[in-house]
Amino acid sequence: MIRSASPLVTGLVASALWLLTATLSSSALAQTDPGDAPEATSPPSSPVGLDLPLAPNTLDETAADEDADTNADTPPGEAHKQAVPEASKTDDVAPTKAPASLRPRGEPGTDIEEGSDDDVALRLRTPIQALNEHFLGSTSRAVRFDWRRSPITLAADISELIERNNFGQWRFGATGRTAFDDIILEVGLHYYQSYATESSRTLSLTPFVQAGRPNHFELDVNVGYAVAEGVVTPLANFMPPAEMALVALGGARYLLYTQSFVDRRLQDIGLSLVSPSLSVEETDRIERDALGSMLVDLARLHAMVGLGVDVYFQPGLYFSPRAMVALPVLAPVTGSQLGFFWELSFLAGYAF
Repeated sequence: MIRSASPLVTGLVASALWLLTATLSSSALAQTDPGDAPEATSPPSSPVGLDLPLAPNTLDETAADEDADTNADTPPGEAHKQAVPEASKTDDVAPTKAPASLRPRGEPGTDIEEGSDDDVALRLRTPIQALNEHFLGSTSRAVRFDWRRSPITLAADISELIERNNFGQWRFGATGRTAFDDIILEVGLHYYQSYATESSRTLSLTPFVQAGRPNHFELDVNVGYAVAEGVVTPLANFMPPAEMALVALGGARYLLYTQSFVDRRLQDIGLSLVSPSLSVEETDRIERDALGSMLVDLARLHAMVGLGVDVYFQPGLYFSPRAMVALPVLAPVTGSQLGFFWELSFLAGYAF
């Protein structure tokens, strides 16, 4: 340490003398005429006649001596590794590649050099379709209700009938339905009730009668098909979007008069139930509950067709206004005298 400190002090003194000489020379040149300024020369190797080594050379020698002492104790392989600095890991980082599903396909006829800036931008770019699907999926909620996946839908319904007579009719009951893809199967049980109106009471004062049906139970079996459907937005802002389907309906309606079972054998009841029309014995018992001026209609079976609008709200609320009409296609077999008659219904329930 003592041997290497003396050249270091000598070099520092030489550098200070050289800086002092350069400062004096600059001051002298500033006081002289620019035209008489001498040509620029390189600084003397030994200022003011002193035979002293310059600071750079002294420092180089000192660093060389220290490196020699260090390398003497270092293996040749390690010395080579220390001499060559390692490249920084952050100097050249390979760009992260986008997933293969999000990489856009290049346009036909476009050649992009591998590793170029355009190639990197193309691989890292996300298609606008993927962005839209991501943000729409994360900021919106599902509004479509898939009624086809509901194993069963139960609903209560009420109906008003418009028959070709002066009596008033309405019915209420429950309906269950299930879907087989686009095909809907419905089964309902209702109670039909007829009541007298002012016209029917007036007509009862005369010898005239009109076809009608006393109170009874009705069993409905319908098949529906969704002819059109879609998601709709109600006009009222407080109502959520809904799934709406226009369903074509068709089926059969079976009438069950329990008052015809009175004072009859079980065998006779079973045979009459499979008949499409009422027997004379059944008619006599049913007329006891008939309204004034009512002639009991003999039909036990009716064919029904119509349209319904099924509306579904999340998570399964179900509403369906519908209009049905009875077709007199079975009249030659059933002996019905009612002909066409309308039925307006409203169903409300839940799809499980």
